[in-house]
Amino acid sequence: MQRFVFTVALVALLGAALTKAFDEKAAMAKFLETAELCKGEVGASDADVQSAMKHEPAATYESKCLRACVMKKFNVLGENGKLDTEAGREKAKQYTGNDPAKLKLALEIGDACAAISVPEDHCEAAEAYSMCFKTEASKRGLM
Repeated sequence: MQRFVFTVALVALLGAALTKAFDEKAAMAKFLETAELCKGEVGASDADVQSAMKHEPAATYESKCLRACVMKKFNVLGENGKLDTEAGREKAKQYTGNDPAKLKLALEIGDACAAISVPEDHCEAAEAYSMCFKTEASKRGLM
């Protein structure tokens, strides 16, 4: 369950990690569908997809680019390589069902990660954000 939670969190700024009301199977299917599209676009492997799902640091540059591609397709990572905080807030609202406590946690995590300095390279930036999400979720007992 925790692996799944982080995977969705990566995509939706942790909004889905904070609620049990969303359809986990549908969310996982959407993530995998998007990852498959991205895998071909960036030359990533099945192992890279599995690494992202297990919340492991990316072992290859292609794995980092896979994460960037998925984040971009979910409109969480902007074309400038930075988190789109407005889109992230909307995703958080969507996945938390506007539950105030859950939404507060999601927004805290999103804001903390949006504030970090990331490399200009979008693939490297996505990796930095992914690790930030993991760290911030752990600090709040979500992982």
